[in-house]
Amino acid sequence: MNALLYIFTLYILECVGLRDLQIHVPVAIPSGSTLQMNCTYDLENTALYSIKWYLRDQEFYRFVPKESPPTRVFAFPGITVDVQESDRNKVTIRNAQRILTGFYKCEVSADAPLFHTGIKTKLTYVTDEPSSPPTLHSNKMKYSAGDVINVSCITGESYPAVNVSWFLNNQTAKTVELVSITTYSEKREAELLITKSYLIFRIDRLSFPTGRIRVRCEISQFDLYRSSSEIELIDNAPPKLAEVIEPTPPPRSTGNAPRLRDWTSIITSFTMAALTFIVHAELLLV
Repeated sequence: MNALLYIFTLYILECVGLRDLQIHVPVAIPSGSTLQMNCTYDLENTALYSIKWYLRDQEFYRFVPKESPPTRVFAFPGITVDVQESDRNKVTIRNAQRILTGFYKCEVSADAPLFHTGIKTKLTYVTDEPSSPPTLHSNKMKYSAGDVINVSCITGESYPAVNVSWFLNNQTAKTVELVSITTYSEKREAELLITKSYLIFRIDRLSFPTGRIRVRCEISQFDLYRSSSEIELIDNAPPKLAEVIEPTPPPRSTGNAPRLRDWTSIITSFTMAALTFIVHAELLLV
């Protein structure tokens, strides 16, 4: 009987404890800002024994309700914990720098008798935005049909590397035929990176009937940073001459009435004859 009671008690205890553990960490934050992370959980009426926070498996913050004080901070290069803004659910780090990029782990343990423990991990980036907008350069600014255009887009130093998108006349370059894109990053001092991307395509006037091609390189870093640069390529073909249109002749008269200019001639002749008659009459009277 006692054995059955013991087994039943263990079953009940196994059905309660830590549930629904979730870690809430931003995907990315800019360097120098505040990093606040949360752990939510349901202990189902069991007391909290401890909550611990790790970066790359190294503990830097602990909360134990039964201890006094309940919070403990462990030395970690670059981490400054704001104890006033940290508790059993959250931890706050001030002035976060790039070196704090990594996997953060929240470990929650329920109290006796089972000490159920749950762990959740999530990656976050502390970013340095590019030091300058992207720079564009083309192997030629004027083109002819069949030419191969090579445009480079080079970014300023950043961490991590930026994403690069290309556009031709506001159309995503990847959807244009005969387009090749190559992108890679180079490491510089202090783990910073520059990104180089090359857009290569063959000119087809059917694809660019206006004679002008706007090439745009757009870079982004999560939802924290976005910038772009643009150049315009011009068709090198000679301009077409305007078509000469012959003037339309005036309509021909279809009736018996004389044209307007014939009436004008008649009136003019009549007027001159009348003036001549008057002049002669005045001379005879004299």
